[in-house]
Amino acid sequence: MKRLFRFTFKHCSRVHRLCNPVFLSLICILSGCVAKVQIPPVDQFHISSGAHEESVDAGVHGTLLLNNLYELLKANEGIEVPICTAARDSRQCIEDGFSVFVWGGYIPGVGGRTCYVFSKITISDKQLEFTKDNRTTTFIGTPMYAAENTCQVTVKGGGLEAEMTRYYASWMGIGQMFMAEGWAIDFMDLQHGIIGLQLELDIKGLFTVGGGSRYLLLKFPNVPEALSQSEGQLNGKS
Repeated sequence: MKRLFRFTFKHCSRVHRLCNPVFLSLICILSGCVAKVQIPPVDQFHISSGAHEESVDAGVHGTLLLNNLYELLKANEGIEVPICTAARDSRQCIEDGFSVFVWGGYIPGVGGRTCYVFSKITISDKQLEFTKDNRTTTFIGTPMYAAENTCQVTVKGGGLEAEMTRYYASWMGIGQMFMAEGWAIDFMDLQHGIIGLQLELDIKGLFTVGGGSRYLLLKFPNVPEALSQSEGQLNGKS
């Protein structure tokens, strides 16, 4: 069963005829799926060293924030990074993973995800790129196939913005849909390797619609030394 849900898009048509590029394009056209979601602007970026939070100017320190995120991703490449739904003000988790309501034809229910896996991480002066694995996606408690997608992170407004490519998903081989996702990153805990972000998720398919907005915390298991070393630069003490 685990192997079934991890088949690649290349081999998808071997599992069922509905999963071919022509049919998927038709789904996208008929359902009005979108390439991008509207990502809310970040007013202020906050960092924490464990004891308290401080605001930083992303316009001044944007390159350093991008580098910190790059170091976090590289130190955790290929391993599962847990997610929790949190209260933005307190940065306290209120739900493991995240969940959204999906109207899936005759079977409406809750879909969600518990972690991300990152790979193919690269950085330039103004942009960070990576691939996001969505393997822990579920619908009504059962695993579903969700393809990888690529992400581009840039400094925008008062924080970091992650624009992502639309990706295909399927539940039990019958629920065909596309997901569009975006992040507005506004928080980084330099001591514990945590980032906070506003998730915007849009789901569309034939007789399928869902999604929503959630504030998430991502807890990276491995915390690189570069984060603590950057603290002085970010808070103006060096």
